Amino acid sequence: MMRCMKSLGIIAEFNPFHQGHQYLIEEAMRQTASEVCVAVMSGSFMQRGSAAVSDKWTRAKEAVKNGVNLVVELPTVYAVSSAEYFAKGGVGILEGFGCIDVLAFGSESGDIGQLQSAAAFLKDRDEELHSRIQAFMKMGHSYPKARQIAAADLCPDVDETLIREPNNILALEYLKQLKTLNPLTIKRKGCGYHQSASMIRKKLADENPQAFAQMDRTYWALVAAKVLQSDSAELEKILSAGDGLGNKLKKEIRYASSTEELIGRIKSKAYTYSRISRLLTQTLLDIDKEAVENAKGYIRILAFDEIGAKFVKEMKKKECATLPIITNINRELFNHNDIQETLKKDILASDIYNIITKNNLYDYADFIVKPYRKL
Repeated sequence: MMRCMKSLGIIAEFNPFHQGHQYLIEEAMRQTASEVCVAVMSGSFMQRGSAAVSDKWTRAKEAVKNGVNLVVELPTVYAVSSAEYFAKGGVGILEGFGCIDVLAFGSESGDIGQLQSAAAFLKDRDEELHSRIQAFMKMGHSYPKARQIAAADLCPDVDETLIREPNNILALEYLKQLKTLNPLTIKRKGCGYHQSASMIRKKLADENPQAFAQMDRTYWALVAAKVLQSDSAELEKILSAGDGLGNKLKKEIRYASSTEELIGRIKSKAYTYSRISRLLTQTLLDIDKEAVENAKGYIRILAFDEIGAKFVKEMKKKECATLPIITNINRELFNHNDIQETLKKDILASDIYNIITKNNLYDYADFIVKPYRKL
């Protein structure tokens, strides 16, 4: 029988790929003695709702050039959602391979036992936690603050930083979703060691102000047009809406002249910047609650090297994958009826992204670009 390659999975945006990603991959590969690294990567739009600094094919290629052996796409409906859905999508795809051993992720904590205990508690008390979050939000707290207070109220022994720091929060969501993967967390190094993705993005924007300004203007025009042609009831069904946010968005759109101005008009203790930013992209792409709840996963390959190719061949031969493997969207989009609607959101996201960045709509279309292979 063919031996399974020892494999490691990560979930990332690579927006852009930086030294912190490199450190996570190298350290996780070293600690687990893995032979292959598989990354589930967000496509055209990020979790905070912003467009990626470069297209998904370029970012996947860069990742493979820097130590990742296989990059597959995180479906857009998950990629532009909250930490809970982001984690659900990423973990579901990695477990759908049927032969990946470890999920590695960075965290401020670096203590897997501490994170697992907190995740188990939060998962066990999920309904009660949700009820308390809603109560604290009605008092005027934002969702992140309400969640922090509710968790601390339910379990005073949980370290507050576990439910406050962003990477710890995402780590907890990964752990709540895990069924078959073994978790490994690598303690994140601060900015004194590695530049953060936000620092690199700021530098890129400072170096190319006109290009980034043009992207912002185009994105704003598309969002404004979409909001204007939608009624409040439709907007209220968008994933990050609810609590009257759809109506608020419809009301304020005529008083803003940019995305930042619109977010500024809506932002409050209850409506955070991140939530509104996500809402705008979800509105643009018609991602409502039903689209996410009914989403079906798949393994859509964006880039790979020789080791990644060997791993995919081995996976296919052993028939261990429980999700469809997508390498040619022209052929396979219509062969899998259950994933069509979710996959179409990826295609739409790429088209919208190409309009925003002025990429050629034909040359950069999902139907034309082929996965990158590093020889």
